[in-house]
Amino acid sequence: MHTVSTINPNDMKKHLLFALILFMALPGMAQRVRIKPPQGENHQQHASSLTITAPQDLCFWLFIDDVLQNENAVHSICIRNLEEDSYYVRVELDNEMQNCVGQFVDLGQSKTLTIIHSWKCWGFDDYETYVSPELTMDVVTMPNIEVNEEPYMPPMPPMTFGMSPEDYEDACQLISDEAFDSSRLTVAKQVVSANPMTASQILGICKLFSFESNKLEFAKYAYGYCVDQNKYYQLNDAFSYESSKQKLDEFIRGL
Repeated sequence: MHTVSTINPNDMKKHLLFALILFMALPGMAQRVRIKPPQGENHQQHASSLTITAPQDLCFWLFIDDVLQNENAVHSICIRNLEEDSYYVRVELDNEMQNCVGQFVDLGQSKTLTIIHSWKCWGFDDYETYVSPELTMDVVTMPNIEVNEEPYMPPMPPMTFGMSPEDYEDACQLISDEAFDSSRLTVAKQVVSANPMTASQILGICKLFSFESNKLEFAKYAYGYCVDQNKYYQLNDAFSYESSKQKLDEFIRGL
């Protein structure tokens, strides 16, 4: 004898209600478990560029942190992909005297430097001008050489250069030719602002002044253009009075 099972109408209603709720919830569940594609990085660094240009009919080689950038001398060049940093920029002119100009450049944005010739001296000027460079290239850096089973040797810091001996001698003669000490001070400031010098070169110019006050004023002014400020103690030899040495020391410490 077979027993016929019957379905409770109330139970059937419960099953149908559960199925309906589950059907309505599935799209929302699918949305909640959908995997989003990874977001790309929005912080892209924008590198700067440095453009160097020379007067007409003059070519040069460019060094950045003492690394040669162009194999052949050019009239103008644009170096790209430079990070925000301080670089020692040096050019060697393709002329009879083979003049050399060097300067530290803080590169926070793209910049143009023009090679100028003034007061028998060469230097850089950063006035705004449009230049269509003869050569455009990415910066050339010192290659990293890995040697197996050898201890790591940190790279040597870039060498510091001031004015070339020929240009420095011309500048000293130009300053000495001025009849008045105040005029010598004016010309000396013009020279050092366009041609960064070593501490010993600044000392030599200080000794061209007759008055202690002018020596001190020039020593303070030239400090920002000195390529080896750690040797600025050499300037003490320029002064006759201890008070001048103390004033220069206080000035430097206050920077």
